[in-house]
Amino acid sequence: MVKGVIAGFHRASADSSVVAAVFTAMGDKAFCTGGNTKEYAEYYAGRPNEYGLYMDLFNAMVDGILGCKKPTICRVNGMRVAG
Repeated sequence: MVKGVIAGFHRASADSSVVAAVFTAMGDKAFCTGGNTKEYAEYYAGRPNEYGLYMDLFNAMVDGILGCKKPTICRVNGMRVAG
């Protein structure tokens, strides 16, 4: 999902026919980008290099959204808390 968000925002930013980007999801399931501390403790605690790669990818996603050269709308069905 993270790689898809990066690619989508890069495409939108470079496409002259795109006038705005809308960040949304499909389906009826909840979506959360928050940190899963249980996963971090169980999986990443013993794999610091892998955690670093994951965080590099996550930060690239945030940079892709913030660096988009088009107005960006976050469209959610329901609550949006924090970011």
